[in-house]
Amino acid sequence: MADQKKAEEAEENAEGKGSKKKLIFIIVGAFLLIGISVGATVMLLGGGSDSSEAIVEETAEPERGDPSYVELKAFTVNLAPEDPVGFLQTQIQVLTYDDNVTADLEKHKPLIRNNLTLLFGRQKSTDLRSPEGKQALQQKVQETIQSVINKYGSGGEVENIFFTNFVMQ
Repeated sequence: MADQKKAEEAEENAEGKGSKKKLIFIIVGAFLLIGISVGATVMLLGGGSDSSEAIVEETAEPERGDPSYVELKAFTVNLAPEDPVGFLQTQIQVLTYDDNVTADLEKHKPLIRNNLTLLFGRQKSTDLRSPEGKQALQQKVQETIQSVINKYGSGGEVENIFFTNFVMQ
């Protein structure tokens, strides 16, 4: 009986060691498969340092050319009739980085000046006295110029406009 117990214990130890070996083998195999899967995915999706540099290059802003400033000569307009202040005189510079827009601004200057004269004539001096009022007018001027470029020109972008002179009297 003692021999039989020893034989059973030896058999259980052998099975325990075998099952532990099987468990370790399965875990190592699983990690190996996971590693291979991750490696294959990275390779197929173009991972690595080269692809991260390519992604950065693609998302970077396109290089701009030299800035161009186009001057719109002085505007002198009557403000809205109900205002105590009667006149607005302003001068504008238009900023763009697109040579086509520069050409469009020169080509369509009479139309742009007409549209801006009408815009300025609708303004109230009380609105234009505050910095917020001037900024709102600046935005409207840019939108007015951009609409002419979009409709009759190349459709390029007017970056910004600047009031280089702004007098109300």
